[in-house]
Amino acid sequence: MIVLAPIVTMLLIGALSRRLLGVRVGIIRILIAGLLGLAAEIGFESQFVWGNAQYSPALIPVQFAIVFFTATTFLVLAELLVPQGSLSRPDQWGSSVRRTLQRARRYSELSRIAFRHKLIPFTIDPASTETASRERARQARALADALEEAGGAFVKIGQLLSTRSDILPVEFIHALSKLQQQVPPVPWEEISPVIDAALPLPRSAVFTEIAEKPLASASIGQVHLGILATGERVAVKVRRPGIVDLIERDADIALRVARRLSETSGWARQMGIEDLAVSLTQSLRDEVDYRVEAMNMTALEATNKGLTADTRVRIPRHTAELCTEDVLVMEYMEGRTLAAGPTALAELSNETRQTLATRLFRSTLAQIMDAGVFHSDLHPGNVLLTTDGNLALLDFGSVGRLDSTIRAQITDVLLAYSRGDATAFSDALLAFVEAPDDLDEFVLRQQIGEFMARHLGPGAALDASAFAKVVSILTAHGLAVPAELTVPFRAIATVEGTLQILWPSFDLIEASTAYGETRAGAARTPAAVARSAADELLSLLPLLRKLPQRIDRITGNLAAGRLSVNVRLLADRRDRRVLRDFVNLAAIAFLAGVFGIMAAMLLTSTGGPVVTPTLTLFQIFGYLLLVGCGVLALRVFFDTFRRR
Repeated sequence: MIVLAPIVTMLLIGALSRRLLGVRVGIIRILIAGLLGLAAEIGFESQFVWGNAQYSPALIPVQFAIVFFTATTFLVLAELLVPQGSLSRPDQWGSSVRRTLQRARRYSELSRIAFRHKLIPFTIDPASTETASRERARQARALADALEEAGGAFVKIGQLLSTRSDILPVEFIHALSKLQQQVPPVPWEEISPVIDAALPLPRSAVFTEIAEKPLASASIGQVHLGILATGERVAVKVRRPGIVDLIERDADIALRVARRLSETSGWARQMGIEDLAVSLTQSLRDEVDYRVEAMNMTALEATNKGLTADTRVRIPRHTAELCTEDVLVMEYMEGRTLAAGPTALAELSNETRQTLATRLFRSTLAQIMDAGVFHSDLHPGNVLLTTDGNLALLDFGSVGRLDSTIRAQITDVLLAYSRGDATAFSDALLAFVEAPDDLDEFVLRQQIGEFMARHLGPGAALDASAFAKVVSILTAHGLAVPAELTVPFRAIATVEGTLQILWPSFDLIEASTAYGETRAGAARTPAAVARSAADELLSLLPLLRKLPQRIDRITGNLAAGRLSVNVRLLADRRDRRVLRDFVNLAAIAFLAGVFGIMAAMLLTSTGGPVVTPTLTLFQIFGYLLLVGCGVLALRVFFDTFRRR
């Protein structure tokens, strides 16, 4: 019985505290709260019960109240200071301490690198003056050098940042786009066991040969030339041993730094640096898992087969049964990437280069607008010119996906932009965003019109920073640009630099206009019009089926004089939740105040049955009400600070 009583008490404390606070309480905290409550109760007993001949069983409710109030106070403070789940379980403390020490050493290393390159304090001056531009260029070079020196995940983060022209100034895009990391290859003795562990059969049954010297080496993996048992030459992409732990460590640091910057810096909040860090680290985690890349290759291969011949590029085949999170086996293609510059294109005629540039651009637009599955990182290093004169895509770690509704909206944006129609362009952009109540739509449309006149007028040149300027116009009016819009436009901005290598005089505006006219012409053919009409009719059939019944009901109510309009207050569930929380909090605060006043009245009262020479029954009720007042006040305190 002596052992059972504390256990039952702790279970009651856990159940009551869970109901009171509205959060699930862990068993460790319940045990600590119960022990503290019992300790407080023992302290009370030592002063007023033990050896006291005047003790009365009427004090037992007060003793339980002391236990519950002490335990609840501990749980409230613990949840506010260290929320449930923020600490690991005791059996994980060893690994948690090791990770903390590793993170601390990495913090120290990164801080030294940042100070060495004069990145602290780091601010971005958005002014368009020449002095501000020079300062941004200096900061961009320093940031690129610091990321390259930091290595690990930070080089990949920098490379991903170089595609975010919708957020970063053009000086940063230019500096980060040149970011490369010279990573020595992992010795074959370390790579070989990774390959063996990934294969479903012994290596000799799958490969007749794998070259020990890698064809290429990067921060995440390296590529070896292999020959399958069937005689097919393949590229074997192997993840570097231990890279996942390094990526996770650096990604965690990047998220923590971004969160801290968002809390302390206005420019970081305006740029959405925390959301940006989440997006980049998720992209980085996808790149580390080669199963994601294999799935992306399958999706793009299916997309490519559905394109017309003049928009089709080559996608390497992969051997699905040999692909794991550590190893990716795919078709080996001979050629040079466009990152090699003029040497990769020296033997091509100007006509061929122009044709290839047009094909790559049309393929990108077709992937985005027709299929909704597109390669979102087509920088020159990811486009291969094969020995037979075709273009092939590489590195499928970053692939975007869009549903049919978003594709239709993006098509409207691109076609309006290619036609130079400022009104249609504004309408298409506003369809993506939720307009705030104080939006000055007239000024917004005027600024968009000025932007299009500047970038689409005679002699205007379109570059990768154009979309960033559109985004800056929208954000200046309080409009949050969704990722569904930024990702495909970022892909177009990235491929624009690749197109300039293929054909330096490639005109993105002219090509977009030609593509838009082709799509518009195809949409006006009798077959396309009939198909569109059939699709619209099918979508309207459910509505048309219900329409006669609804019309009959409305006319019947009108004839009977029963037609009315029902307007519901607080129809939005968010409004109802806010009101409900406020009423609950006000009610609890009111009850706490009533209990406190009643407790004060009873404690100061001299009437009532005498329980002990110094205590009446009314005073015992006063103490209980005082504990109730304290518990309810703790609930109000907890809710107020938790929401804050």
